[in-house]
Amino acid sequence: MIALPDEAVAVVLSLHIPPANIAAFDRILRELIDAARRKGRISGEVLRGPPGPSGRIYHVIYRFADEQSLRAWETSPERRALAARAKSLATCATRNQLTGMEAWFDIPSGLPTPSRHRMAALTWIGIWPLVSATSALVAPLYAKLPFLLRTALTSVLLVCAMTYLVMPWLARKAEPWLYGKSARGQELRQEEGQG
Repeated sequence: MIALPDEAVAVVLSLHIPPANIAAFDRILRELIDAARRKGRISGEVLRGPPGPSGRIYHVIYRFADEQSLRAWETSPERRALAARAKSLATCATRNQLTGMEAWFDIPSGLPTPSRHRMAALTWIGIWPLVSATSALVAPLYAKLPFLLRTALTSVLLVCAMTYLVMPWLARKAEPWLYGKSARGQELRQEEGQG
């Protein structure tokens, strides 16, 4: 999916690093993070799984302001050289690019990204009852607080509820509708592989 010029773009890298390569990978990862910051990265996180006998899983998440900034970074000679060094230390690496609302959807492997209008509709289905319930039940509890504090509290509550409760549940329930025939075809292939 191509992002609109004014949309932030997130990339999620997942890498398995064997025990012998962890220290070297950490050094290269720091170099990559510093280089990306200089090239316009607007945010980034590194989630490290616990080390085990087979190594450690890293999830590297970084965001750029738009598709153009991301492309400039990913095609830069500096990034290519660092990424090649990092990849040589991994036994498995995957890359996912997310724009806008698709970061709320856990897209099953092998399926295309759902259409934006379906993602928007499903998001509205999730947020409308939350906004209604918050307005009726929670907002009166802090009615005497300053306006900006009330809206900050309400938005934190809504974003957390959508991200951790509502959207994961809704996306699972609506999977056949979100992905159409592609989801059913994948289910059948999985069933055939298990049988």
